[in-house]
Amino acid sequence: MSALIGYSRCFLTIILILRPITQCFSQQAPKKQPHIILIVADDLGWNDVGFHGSVQIPTPNIDALAYNGVILNRHYVQPTCTPSRAALLTGKYPIRYGLQGTPIIAGQPLALPITEKILPQYLKDLGYATHLVGKWHLGSYERRFTPTERGFDTHFGYWNGFISYRNSTHSTNKFSGKDARRGFKRAGNEMSDKYATELFTEEASKVIESQKNQEKPMFLMISHLAVHTGDPGPNLLEVSNKTYNNEIFKYIKNEDRRLFAGMMKSLDDSVGSIIKSLDNNGLLEDSIVLFIADNGAPADDPIWGYGNSGSNWPLRGEKGAVLEGGVRGVAAFWSPWLKKKSRVSENTFHITDWLPTLYAAAGGNFEDLGRIDGIDQWNSLTESSKVLRHLTLINIDEIRGEEALVFNQWKIVKSNRTSDIVYFLRYSGDPGDTGPEYDMDIVMASSVGSHLSKINCKITKEECMDSVTSSQLFYNIRSQARVHDKCSERIQNPSEHYECFDDYCLFDIENDPCEYTNVAKKHPQLLSMFLDMMSQFKVEIIKQKIPTIDSKSDPKNFNGYWETWTDYGGSTENKSNLPVFVLGTLFGVAEVLIYMAILF
Repeated sequence: MSALIGYSRCFLTIILILRPITQCFSQQAPKKQPHIILIVADDLGWNDVGFHGSVQIPTPNIDALAYNGVILNRHYVQPTCTPSRAALLTGKYPIRYGLQGTPIIAGQPLALPITEKILPQYLKDLGYATHLVGKWHLGSYERRFTPTERGFDTHFGYWNGFISYRNSTHSTNKFSGKDARRGFKRAGNEMSDKYATELFTEEASKVIESQKNQEKPMFLMISHLAVHTGDPGPNLLEVSNKTYNNEIFKYIKNEDRRLFAGMMKSLDDSVGSIIKSLDNNGLLEDSIVLFIADNGAPADDPIWGYGNSGSNWPLRGEKGAVLEGGVRGVAAFWSPWLKKKSRVSENTFHITDWLPTLYAAAGGNFEDLGRIDGIDQWNSLTESSKVLRHLTLINIDEIRGEEALVFNQWKIVKSNRTSDIVYFLRYSGDPGDTGPEYDMDIVMASSVGSHLSKINCKITKEECMDSVTSSQLFYNIRSQARVHDKCSERIQNPSEHYECFDDYCLFDIENDPCEYTNVAKKHPQLLSMFLDMMSQFKVEIIKQKIPTIDSKSDPKNFNGYWETWTDYGGSTENKSNLPVFVLGTLFGVAEVLIYMAILF
């Protein structure tokens, strides 16, 4: 026992260096509590935004947000939607509460445990008004698991994973019904014959306008349906105006990719409208704006049937995989408190980091958050650019056999040898190199470009650059954000070879983001050390529960609506045992010395 405690203390000392460095450096929160606007795109691919190098689909507003702020080029998320949203709102890896697997299916009595306090609840403690527009997808079989019972003052949107873009229908292979809510009230009529992306944008603008003369700071999370496929049927990919869409994207020969481009355009327009609304209501200069994807794109999906023709190119893998195409998510951050704007950050950032980072920005104390996996990166974003995160668990899915862990520039990966998994390990998605020439003038003249440049100039006159200088700077940033140059071997030899089934692969992810060359045999000590790390995380897993679909959830029982259909009390409420974060005997003395030498 004494040896166990001794080794545990050794390891915990190292972890204190690796994880909560935020406690060693003073995190300077804004003097005024900022408004926090969090925009989440659903199933957006790495290569679906212009600032990563694609010319195929113009995204001038999203690009302008990125160029005026910080591009997070190593922003890791979870492989699918429910786990990502859980990690985002709890600040903890999904293995801590058993949601590390596939997304919650409508009709499953499954939810994020009530024992987990989440971001809107923390912000309410600091005096925030909290609003959710769009998708929830963290469970709704009982009322207490729904958004307005978990810290959001208001919610307009849907509870399950997706809906039709025009009538709020959500269908599974068993049941179908409307999934539309305003708070706890049914809102099918409000969503009828209106395009979902535009509808959620209008709602977000109303929330912003209502905040204009309020003393409370605002937390607004816009969790878009776009660019996820719609409800299964003939209109999986839906655009606001198909005739107009076919005209402006006529150079895209693939019809599905052309439809996806229209969905992407609506999402980009939404970002422009939200920034415009913030500025018009006098809130933008006191706001933090974050745009992220929840996971990579399901470019082609013959297994689940929800392929959206998005692109993760040139990264390997797609939604559902722990490879970079599935978990290296699009992310851009803007705030007037950024000391150095217009840059690309290659620091590792995990989606769990947003809870402590935003909480710190709002004036909260990191100590209040208890034991979490997220790191407060407010200072690294706004002041110092210090590297704070070294160790990142991507995921351990004990059922599917998918595992990955990142330590500094290294990543270990293991996949399960099944036909389903193999499919997701391909290089997939359109290269995005055919289309109109990238036009920075359009980016700068976009709604986001014009509003943010005005705010930046107002804050610091030194940042007021002429258009030529700004354009040159933005082109340079775009070049830095591309990973193509590091993937030249993969691009020239687009082999589908993959060897990480029977043994773990080790990749130098900094120099090989496309996971092309396995270097495990060259670095056996590193691989061994990372396997030790992984084994200790496995000790802590709360195993997944996969309940069957409850026939009582059928919307036919509730006038055609998905409802909170039962109250299971303590029997299947998905309670989580409080995880033990002491990781035990990870290293012997020799391994500790190696570990420290590599780190420093």
